[in-house]
Amino acid sequence: MSVKTLWGSRVQEYYRKMFRYYAIIGANVFYFFLIIGSVLIYFFHLFVQWLPPELAVEVILSLIVTYILTQTKVRTFVEKADIPFLLPLESRLTPYFIRSLLYSWVIDVSKLVIFLTIFISLFLDTTSLHLLFLLFIVAIAGFNIVMKWIEQWLENRIQLLLHRLNRFLLLYFMVYFLLKDDWMYVLIFMSVHVVYILYFMRKRRTLNWLWQIDEEERGRLKNLRFINFFIDVPSLKHSFRRRRLLTMIVQKCIPTRQSRTFIYLYAQLFVRHNDYFYLYLRLTLISIVVNFALPTSGWVFHLLIVYMTASQIIPLQHQLKQTAMLYPISKAQIKASFLKFVLIILYVQLFIVSVPLFIHLSIASVFGLVIGSLFVYVFVNHFLSKRVNVLESTFKE
Repeated sequence: MSVKTLWGSRVQEYYRKMFRYYAIIGANVFYFFLIIGSVLIYFFHLFVQWLPPELAVEVILSLIVTYILTQTKVRTFVEKADIPFLLPLESRLTPYFIRSLLYSWVIDVSKLVIFLTIFISLFLDTTSLHLLFLLFIVAIAGFNIVMKWIEQWLENRIQLLLHRLNRFLLLYFMVYFLLKDDWMYVLIFMSVHVVYILYFMRKRRTLNWLWQIDEEERGRLKNLRFINFFIDVPSLKHSFRRRRLLTMIVQKCIPTRQSRTFIYLYAQLFVRHNDYFYLYLRLTLISIVVNFALPTSGWVFHLLIVYMTASQIIPLQHQLKQTAMLYPISKAQIKASFLKFVLIILYVQLFIVSVPLFIHLSIASVFGLVIGSLFVYVFVNHFLSKRVNVLESTFKE
């Protein structure tokens, strides 16, 4: 394989693997985006109506677009095993990484155009997607990719923090003034961007291969996590963190009985597992904000959050080590323990997000709390239970 064909073969290999997953998912992805997008647009419309009149919609849209841009990953399709082979060829790999930057740039432009096409037509009256606007979007996405690429040469956390803060502010103000049709200010902030990039790129630098590999792994992991929402992905890597306070709370709240053994194990795994814990935390915080802003109709959105939380928690059933499965408890008891664990964390989530409803106590808020409780119970015991399968050959029936 030559250096010229390396990038194309890597991209084909990556999409061949992803296509196998998406072929299994089938049309669910389209319907998922259709349903989720419709619900989010509806509640965003209610959220915009709730905002104070002096707070412009452009402020919120600019924050969302800036967040989308700051989540960008530069996809280079390199792997750990490439270091001893590609490092000697670094001087000849410039076309390879230029293609990677262009690929990441096209992905960013596509996401922004789709997002802005939907939200500008719905919530803004003064801005339209004309040619000049699209050219500025392309330029902003290009600046964002270059700023992300620069991160590999930052030497410490302080430089990284200042660089990301500068990147966030420049992107935010460019997008904000673009939505306000203030082209002069957009050009001023672009000029600042150019000066900053030229100053940083004034001397020749070698590639940071560890950063490249980490960036690529993060990009793949993000895609696999989305796929994991629909089907289990065996190759999905996970990270853990010891949370002593939550671990202690679990120890105090769950009694030491044989029938509670796997509830305890799943609870301990959940609070230490970064993927599941942070997912649960993010969805809970989103529900709190929605319920606080929309006390009379936010409970409908929370039913969707409950569904998303429960669906993402399902793979946790397979995360326990095989040695834990040697405990003398039947498969039926383990399955019941997992369902009870999911039921508990969903009820905890329901209680937490209902706190804003207590501030706006009304018949609608009480009705939403009752409906949410019934939905959790029915969903876990009648729908989620069909997707829980703790089958292992060593299990005791």
